[in-house]
Amino acid sequence: MSDRPFGHRTVQADGVAVKRGGVYHGAILLADGVGAATAAIYDGLDAGGDLIDYLSALTSSYDRHVYSKGIALREGLYVDVGSNVSKLTIFYEPPAGEEL
Repeated sequence: MSDRPFGHRTVQADGVAVKRGGVYHGAILLADGVGAATAAIYDGLDAGGDLIDYLSALTSSYDRHVYSKGIALREGLYVDVGSNVSKLTIFYEPPAGEEL
């Protein structure tokens, strides 16, 4: 991982999680006890953006992806949270001039 700190945020619904100019560093997806869970991460303002990450976890398990150098966001970070997600946490650097 990077030697610089970066922020994290729990995402519970579809939407823009980070504004343009930020850097995506990864996510952890926890599935609930009901069924498999998924989450799609896009560089964009909606699901029409470029897919940059996809997480999938079986019932009561997890998936995690870490990008130590990060992925620079051209448009923003849009998260599409699927069903059966207990918790989705994203890791990011905010756009220049914004606090963590």
